[in-house]
Amino acid sequence: MRLLPSFLLLISFLSTVSNSTAQTTFKVLFLGNSYTGTNNLPQLIADIALSAGDTLIFDSHMIGGYQLIDHSGDSICQSKIMAGNWDYVVMQGQSQEPIVAYSQFLSGASGLYSQIKQYNPCAVTMPYMTWGRKNGDAANCPFFPEMCTYESMDSTLRIRYLALANSLQGEISPVSMVWNYLRQNHPTIELYQPDESHPSAEGSYAAACCFYASIFKKDPTLITFNFGLNANDASIIRNTAKTQVFDSLMLWDFKRMPVANIRYQMGAGVNEAIFQCITQGVRQNYLWDFGDGTTTTTPFPTHSYSADGTYTVSLTTTTCDLQGVHTAFADSTIQFCSHTPTIYNTLPWLCQYDTLWTQPATSYQWLMYGTPIPETNQYLANYAQYGPSGFSVISTVNGCAELSQEFMEMPQWSGYYFDGIGDPCVGDTVAFAVLHINGFLSGSENIFWYKNDTLLPLMTNEDTLLITSSGKYECKINLPNSNCPLDTTSTLLEYNCGVTGIDGPEPEIGWTLFPNPATSTITVHFSKPLLKEQVHLYNALGRLIKVIDAFGTTTLTISELPVGLYMARLQSNRFAALKFIRQ
Repeated sequence: MRLLPSFLLLISFLSTVSNSTAQTTFKVLFLGNSYTGTNNLPQLIADIALSAGDTLIFDSHMIGGYQLIDHSGDSICQSKIMAGNWDYVVMQGQSQEPIVAYSQFLSGASGLYSQIKQYNPCAVTMPYMTWGRKNGDAANCPFFPEMCTYESMDSTLRIRYLALANSLQGEISPVSMVWNYLRQNHPTIELYQPDESHPSAEGSYAAACCFYASIFKKDPTLITFNFGLNANDASIIRNTAKTQVFDSLMLWDFKRMPVANIRYQMGAGVNEAIFQCITQGVRQNYLWDFGDGTTTTTPFPTHSYSADGTYTVSLTTTTCDLQGVHTAFADSTIQFCSHTPTIYNTLPWLCQYDTLWTQPATSYQWLMYGTPIPETNQYLANYAQYGPSGFSVISTVNGCAELSQEFMEMPQWSGYYFDGIGDPCVGDTVAFAVLHINGFLSGSENIFWYKNDTLLPLMTNEDTLLITSSGKYECKINLPNSNCPLDTTSTLLEYNCGVTGIDGPEPEIGWTLFPNPATSTITVHFSKPLLKEQVHLYNALGRLIKVIDAFGTTTLTISELPVGLYMARLQSNRFAALKFIRQ
């Protein structure tokens, strides 16, 4: 199927939404627990849909206290999924699960997703965003502070359900949003049962109106079934579902179009190539055609060609939803020559100011992680200006151009990092200190301090500089007896203490980590786009415990780390190290 331009897809979507008079039928499987079972929510949705002229055909598996991980391993649940032909599959976690067992929550959802797509490739997954308890969860409050109040519990559940919907690339039924609005603006409508957790009749009706808008994409004020509620309360609930859900349907849709692009690098074998598609996280199917009569559906294949020559490699990717199959396509040319370029460096180890080079050829094009850089000579001097590693080169001999393997050696790191605590703009003194992952300095290093690009000779070889005034401060360190004596570890901080109330130029942050403290994930954000970085995490003893590749803004999973203080630094050491607390 041809991939439609985005504006045509939007027109199609809008026409579907606006066509609220046409009768619609959907088949939906509900996987949940007592929140779904109370007041028989699936039947209630079917009843209100029927009153608006639509039909909901449903099945359900609702076991009290069930978590998503329980559903993913339940044979009855699996048989219902295998029945197939579902338009939507709703998944609802246990009410505390996204907070007290977040990793398990995600794992269970992922297992269900795999089963759903195996037997229902075009079904849309729909997480059921539940609500915070009426006055928080007192039993879990000492262990999970975000559960101490309704507001913090509700907002945490909302964030984690939205993250799940984004990960599954389906749609979400934002019931929590409807409940929250009703609590804030119509507090006389009691949404809870006396246990302050399960939904009352009004609470289930609010959930059902939300689901109707989410599934049928129709205005819930068309509903005429009141479920025995006061007519005025039922009308308020329907209007709330309209303003919070139907009027913002695109906010709750996380489906994504397929992405097809081809990047390859040479493998170690003869005429071997390693292919990948940079997907930006899209869940999709793959069909690779290597141009020599062979194909594969593996996402990231490795393929060996039997002979030198030029081949056209093509990639077709697809996703599937209620609108049908969506397709993207890309192709690329790969060439194998009689020569094979190789990248070398000067020493047995790599230094930051080293030079890389390759064999003599007619012409050259250097790349970093597959992206061309300006260098077109045999030698790549001062490679570190582009990044720490991941270089390759295309060299041409007798009109034939071939790509080298990627040079993945990482430069040696001195182990030094920096810390600055305080804010001279409010009268404090900043202690700008030189630190080492060993916990102490060797005494052999050369330390130079600068203010506004001027050397501060009286501070040479001091490991701390006290800053009491505005300016641009820089520290440079090298170790003469190291493997890389010419390499310099440095950092730059700028303090601007202008007149109160007048904003000065904002300093370049470099990179940040948030939230801090963090529980299960932490996000890395760079102030400027980077091709690729490696984030190294160290514990309080200076031991390297985790290495993660980061492209731009990246979310890191830290739930497996023990509670404590950690330091994050970049392999390239281009920005100062950062500290964070895992709580």
